[in-house]
Amino acid sequence: MIFRFHSIRCRECGEVLQGRRDKLFCDDGCRSKHHRKTNMALPALKRIDRVLLRNRNILKDMKTAQLPTKESGEQFRWLRRKGFDFNFHTHVDALADGRLAIMCYEEGYILDEGGIQPWSAQPEKILALLPA
Repeated sequence: MIFRFHSIRCRECGEVLQGRRDKLFCDDGCRSKHHRKTNMALPALKRIDRVLLRNRNILKDMKTAQLPTKESGEQFRWLRRKGFDFNFHTHVDALADGRLAIMCYEEGYILDEGGIQPWSAQPEKILALLPA
């Protein structure tokens, strides 16, 4: 009687594997190469994520910073000087009173006619305005 063994090949280079039955790669080099190739994010996505994270950190710092007065419009310039990019955010929520909450992940700011205000300046009042 002749037995046939199912040959398993390396996922990266295609060589026949020797050893354990659940082995996926012939060596660490092939495993690393395969991991880098399949898990590497597109360069554009990396750049976008870097900008979003920077915006989030700036918004987090804005909560504790002494912001200029609302009427002067200096708040926008303050954010810009810190490196905030107004073109990048994760989502926008419309509040019941017509203002907009612009968010970068869980941090954000409220845009109103005179300027901006940190998202968490009045968390109970603001969260009550969000749609259910």
